[in-house]
Amino acid sequence: MEIRAHPVVRIENKILSSIRGENILKLIRRYRVNTFIDSNPREKIPSFQDLLNYISFGVYKLPGKPWELKYTYKDIRGTTKILLHNEYNPGRPTLIFHHGLGILNQIQLKVFTNDILIKKFNIFSIKAANHASQKEIRSKCLNSFMNLALTITASVLAMDEIINFNKNNSNKKTIVVGVSLGGIVASLHYFYFNSADLYFPIIAYPNLGEIILNINLKDLVANYKIFTKNKSLKKSFTIPESLKNKPKSKIFPIIAEHDEIMEFNKAKRFWNDYNLTVYETGHYSIFIKIKEIRKLIVDKTFN
Repeated sequence: MEIRAHPVVRIENKILSSIRGENILKLIRRYRVNTFIDSNPREKIPSFQDLLNYISFGVYKLPGKPWELKYTYKDIRGTTKILLHNEYNPGRPTLIFHHGLGILNQIQLKVFTNDILIKKFNIFSIKAANHASQKEIRSKCLNSFMNLALTITASVLAMDEIINFNKNNSNKKTIVVGVSLGGIVASLHYFYFNSADLYFPIIAYPNLGEIILNINLKDLVANYKIFTKNKSLKKSFTIPESLKNKPKSKIFPIIAEHDEIMEFNKAKRFWNDYNLTVYETGHYSIFIKIKEIRKLIVDKTFN
């Protein structure tokens, strides 16, 4: 008997197919929405470890305002924001949420959180740098691979700032949840810092260089063919073997079987030896499983 995908998944697949159609691609080229349009595709890309080593940053905390992590790397600057969405209570665990790429970050947070989570957790969120508007995302984040890489690096550092704050003020757990771009951030923090108690990277895995060279995205990436030959880009976010010895009992990756953005087979291959959950959805339609994802997080935190 044929098993039919959820209607939302089928709609998503049709939309993705149309995006790869000729007319849509002409529109994309006309309005300059190609990612990495300002990148030199032959540029030597530093490793993520080098970005961590050489980025300069400071965290600024003003009463009643979001914390700001301001960073500088060579001539690139940005600001990542940290928000607390309820009153901090050291008697309960802390949950950190990181959104996906785009300006719908607060909508994603509202879809993810509910009254149960707000009562059970201190809820922090991270707003990635260069995400104030679609124009800013195009011109300061997706215009070059280095800008995107530094946006992610700064979010990892912001995540670490919240974790350290919670450890200094509470003996309760810190839980990290990230969706898509946020899942890349959560995964990188797990491998490079590993200081949170639980990690839930959703529809993501850490190798950004491999992800952006996804053949499904080739028409959305400027100079795609030249980028594919850039060995430093491919290696830039590869997790070193020396960092793969982290305890697997604290990370619970969630991926989507019909994901064409993160490429399901590559994500599954990366997470195959971990506590992996696979849902029969696409990349964007993962939200239809939000109740199951919330339950998994609550169960792993309190049981």
